[in-house]
Amino acid sequence: MKDRRKFIRFPVIIDAHYSEENKEDWKQQCSIVNISREGMGVTVYLKAKLSLGCMLKFMVDVPEIDKTVSFTGTLNWIKALEGDPDYNYKGGIKLTTIDPEDKWALLDYAYEAWKERQESDGIKEASTK
Repeated sequence: MKDRRKFIRFPVIIDAHYSEENKEDWKQQCSIVNISREGMGVTVYLKAKLSLGCMLKFMVDVPEIDKTVSFTGTLNWIKALEGDPDYNYKGGIKLTTIDPEDKWALLDYAYEAWKERQESDGIKEASTK
């Protein structure tokens, strides 16, 4: 399958909350599993599948920088997950509204976490040779 993404996605695990755009209920928990300049992957627990194209709003406490980031996005795809006790769906979100500073805070966090993993993996790999 051809990957049509324009930007690299950095793997992360960040707890977040979401709601449908026109609702005020923030009780729905999700996990952001990767981030790019235009979108992100999320895992959620749903009783009923969300509709493609629906607008969602998110609230994220970015680890290590003590900042809460809010944004909206469109659900571009969604698929069922099996074997995950916490989440039963994974989806792709295209960012539609986010403050530029908040966007860079998320991307900086994701990049730094990715870079640390790369360096750590390099050290582990070198020590096994």
